[in-house]
Amino acid sequence: MKKTYHGSCHCGAVRFEAEIDLAEGIRKCNCSFCWKLGYRKSFAAYEAVRVTDGRDRMREYKATPSNWPEGDINHYMCPNCGANFLSRGYLDFMGGNFWAVNVACLDDVTEEELAAAPIVYEDGKRDRQDQTPEIVGYL
Repeated sequence: MKKTYHGSCHCGAVRFEAEIDLAEGIRKCNCSFCWKLGYRKSFAAYEAVRVTDGRDRMREYKATPSNWPEGDINHYMCPNCGANFLSRGYLDFMGGNFWAVNVACLDDVTEEELAAAPIVYEDGKRDRQDQTPEIVGYL
């Protein structure tokens, strides 16, 4: 069931709302971005995320070089506290544009909701986000 959650960066300079369904899973990916940041995400439709405060403070990061086409993946963070809270992407199997919401930045999610969410593993290291990596124990 979709629910609207409220989230923020660590210092609270950027705030957002995201309508997500945790029953669809919390995704753990082995791509270099997710791995190095410990990014745990839930997907949201492109129109289901709204930055409510601090949009002008958000900083965008795009990996260079990247296997992704220009404009297909953008990561957003707070320049003050360094929290990475949202990523915008485009994948055909996701129906096009989507948001990846860092569930660690949701302020009103409960421990029970997080514990009940299934874990979905993504093999982003090999650009196979729709497949589970052979080894997942480290994720």
